[in-house]
Amino acid sequence: MNFLYNLLVINILKINFINSQSILISPYGKQSDICPRKTGNIISINNFPSSPFNIIPFKDDFKNPDILNAKEKICREDKHCIYSYEMNIEDIQLKPFNNIIPECSKLPGTWFLTYNGKIPGPTIIMPTGHESLVRFNNKISVTKYFKNQYDPCLPNNKRSGRPISVHLHGSASLAPYDGWAEDETCFGETKDYVYPNFRSGTGWYHDHALHITAHNAYYGLAGMYFITAKKSIGGCGEPWNLDDIEEKHFILNDKVLNSKCQLYIDPFDKHKDNLYGDINFVSGIPFPNMKLEPKLYRFRLLNAAVSRPYLLKIVDENLKEISSNICKIIAADGGFRDEPAEFPTTGLLIGVAERYEVVCDFSKLQNKILYLYNFKDDKKMKDVPYFCYSHLVAKLIISSNSINNIPFIYEPIPTGQINIMTKVLSQEDINKAFNMINNGESHRQFDFGRSNGHWTINGESWATMKLAAEDVGQNTWELWKFKTGGGWFHPVHIHLIDFLMLKRDGDFDIQPYEYLSPKDVLYLAPSNTIWVIARFGAHKGDYMFHCHNLIHEDDDMMRAMRIINGENGKNKDTAKQYIVNPLNNIIYNNWKYSDPMLGDTAAKKTNLVTVFNTNYITETLNKNLYRIFYPLPADLELTKNYTNPWQSKWC
Repeated sequence: MNFLYNLLVINILKINFINSQSILISPYGKQSDICPRKTGNIISINNFPSSPFNIIPFKDDFKNPDILNAKEKICREDKHCIYSYEMNIEDIQLKPFNNIIPECSKLPGTWFLTYNGKIPGPTIIMPTGHESLVRFNNKISVTKYFKNQYDPCLPNNKRSGRPISVHLHGSASLAPYDGWAEDETCFGETKDYVYPNFRSGTGWYHDHALHITAHNAYYGLAGMYFITAKKSIGGCGEPWNLDDIEEKHFILNDKVLNSKCQLYIDPFDKHKDNLYGDINFVSGIPFPNMKLEPKLYRFRLLNAAVSRPYLLKIVDENLKEISSNICKIIAADGGFRDEPAEFPTTGLLIGVAERYEVVCDFSKLQNKILYLYNFKDDKKMKDVPYFCYSHLVAKLIISSNSINNIPFIYEPIPTGQINIMTKVLSQEDINKAFNMINNGESHRQFDFGRSNGHWTINGESWATMKLAAEDVGQNTWELWKFKTGGGWFHPVHIHLIDFLMLKRDGDFDIQPYEYLSPKDVLYLAPSNTIWVIARFGAHKGDYMFHCHNLIHEDDDMMRAMRIINGENGKNKDTAKQYIVNPLNNIIYNNWKYSDPMLGDTAAKKTNLVTVFNTNYITETLNKNLYRIFYPLPADLELTKNYTNPWQSKWC
């Protein structure tokens, strides 16, 4: 019966599209039930409101987000460098909806929070093995649109405004630069963040301020951050032939508007558990046209939504899935796989904050019209609403150009050459972890659920008990078990580390593209149990882990882990030898993030901040905050008897 129904729906859609050239209406509900019939009409799907406008998809062309150029590049004698960048966080009115919603063109621009006036923020691209210094200035007005929405800085020692805290998602940052939720930078203040960039990967930066992360991210505070070994930017070369393949950068999220064409978010009522919109954004452009040539492309995919997961496929004009025939998955959150994975015929499930890199070959598809389609899966994403056009992400228009095509070369890469995980987690470690799973064991278990009206982890929340794991040993590995029940799904993010997903129990197994991929987000579907293994590296301090459904995170589904000396850790027998490296005290000085306003890491009023000039940048490089990654030549005598798999390489 379901098969016949689906076939009927598909044929109706085909006829509708081919004969009338109209837009493909969602197959996940009746048009009369899920599409506004006139301007001013709000359709509610699963009690989530739609935008009160008729929407016309595919009116704007796609372009990659702008690239942020470095302010300065300063290098040591051994050619290790630090790149400096500056970001202003400010509120601004923009008009991205004018073409898809003509009524919006008659109204004032929509208010956004932006990095350097852009949605999304500009992309930072760093060569692998070099540090970056990024200055973030909070310039969000205290007198305009956002003045009464959230102002927790006000009673705090004359500090005022809407706070920000920046998290570079995918980075092994020192604790003071990790975006601790209570590390507030208020209006007129600035904070400098230092990042190591020790391995290639697709990361992103976004706001992480306590209780308003969903707000700040939804209004625009997110951008991509790539670490790459491409020779064109000074790297040693990427694996396979990726240096030669053009990239497209997809930042996916969904929006919903009120009657004044302003972004709508209501975390105390309509969006108290989740926020879903009816307008899909791709890198700040709603339902874009993407003009492609018949050749290879590398797609970097990031789900930057507040709550919505995406199940992505590429389909042709007849709605036939073709992505499994033309695409390979080459990387996950934490960087490259040892070898590409097949693109699943069922679609690529990408939960909030997950990233995947995909290489697709359009060489035999000249003159074709394709669609990047968002499918629905009731097992993996229960109760996710589909509005009129929630299934539409982008329209891919392949030109008739004659291109001198090159094939994608993807022979397996020798172990350890492309993935830091293979350096720090041996097959022996993984086998021991599997034995523990088979014996019903784990080092820690975390249950994600609800208690007393709040989202909790092991029955506790950020407000009731921050620390959930206080004895994680530096340079040790642990096996963690994650569970959830009921009808809820949770994209779980662990700061600081990459991990390997080993097993999933529940309605579906671990997916081939997840298995043994370097990850920092796991998709915990309803009634799932997932086991992951991770080595915690050289850092010490307090780091967060949380549900990345930002509504859940803001309602306190967030806890912390404390990284301590390895010999005192829970699984101390797994500590690597380099824990006794005498550089430990030089590198880190036992920073613990119990006080976020620690010395040089504190937010400072802009007029008290050191001038952002060559001398200051050079001083930051010379402080050698990341000497675990970048030891000085003078350190080598101290470390000659020790190995350090975390040490960065540069060209």
